[in-house]
Amino acid sequence: MTSLTALSPHETHSAKVGRVLYFVLLVAIMISMSYVISGQLFKFAVMALSAYVAPEGATAVAEASKLMSSMTVVHNGLAVVLTIVLTIIVVRKFINTGHVHRMAFLHRMVLYLALIVGVVVVLFPFFWMLCTAFKPSGQELVISKTNPFDIVPSEPTLDNFRRVLKIDAASKAMAAVDAIEQKKNFGTFFLNSLLVATTAAFMVTFFAAMGAYVFSKKQLPYKQQIFMLLLATMMIPGMMFMVPQFFMVCKMGLFGTKWAMFLPHLASVFGIFMLKQFMDTIPDSLIEAAQIDGASEWQVFRVVIVPLAFPIILTLFLLTFLFHWSNFLWQLIVTNFENPLSITLPVGLALFRGQYTSELGLIMSASCFSIVPIAVLFLFAQRYFIAGMTQGAVKE
Repeated sequence: MTSLTALSPHETHSAKVGRVLYFVLLVAIMISMSYVISGQLFKFAVMALSAYVAPEGATAVAEASKLMSSMTVVHNGLAVVLTIVLTIIVVRKFINTGHVHRMAFLHRMVLYLALIVGVVVVLFPFFWMLCTAFKPSGQELVISKTNPFDIVPSEPTLDNFRRVLKIDAASKAMAAVDAIEQKKNFGTFFLNSLLVATTAAFMVTFFAAMGAYVFSKKQLPYKQQIFMLLLATMMIPGMMFMVPQFFMVCKMGLFGTKWAMFLPHLASVFGIFMLKQFMDTIPDSLIEAAQIDGASEWQVFRVVIVPLAFPIILTLFLLTFLFHWSNFLWQLIVTNFENPLSITLPVGLALFRGQYTSELGLIMSASCFSIVPIAVLFLFAQRYFIAGMTQGAVKE
């Protein structure tokens, strides 16, 4: 008993030393990650500013590179300052934490570091895309020999963005003498896709919501059999529909128009199924109360059903918008390349890729614009999107 009591202080001291060493190791990892990540972000900001300030012309790359070199101390200094501040905050929190709770603090610190690594892995392709968009032609895949982790270009240029938007000198000269050439730009493709995806998402969601309401709350002959037949059509591969749909579009005289890009896809069995599963959880007593108050069928649908099912309706809207925004094959089939107003974004991006060469810088700069609507939609609607996707996950 005496020997165990004598060894107890030694074990406590060893545990304290182990926790301190563990903390020092985590702080060292945190310092390295903080300096590298913040250094790349600050350098990217300086790079974008240098490319924007540099005048357009043959010397633009050299001027931007010179400006970046003069501001090396600035972005490195900001990275060092941010790392020091972060280190001081973490060390003070560790010191102010009681000995009993320090192991929990270290576990939480490991979790945060692991989450940061996950975020870096997920967002790295987007950051690489942004950096590649600023690289001059022919240097898109060139890696720094001194630091392979430094992917921000030291010789940035905005030529890729100017060429994509056709606001460079050569494109302006061609557009001045050719009205069709003026329409063949990324801005036109972007607006075409935005119009097609928004219209399709709204109409698909509207029709699916009405269909789901009927299948969920109305009494129809053979309703269950019809619904099961609709679900069975989901097992048919979409490729089998393309040829008959193409002939139908041509017979209707819609080839090369925006209507042809989404009209064959307005009937969404998946959307009806997803909305019906949610509407089944809405109590019938609410509908009966609205009908007793004199509400029509349209008022019941608009005032009772839609507000209660809004999260799942918005989820279907986002999924449909994403599908039509990135739909390449069907839009390629029904596109009339002689009419630039019928070319959408996915097809327009493919125009930057030739038979033997691929203009990677132009593709990356165009892709930077293409992700903006998706990012904005998910940013403002993520609360409803998550609520819709998790609806019914927990049984109350």
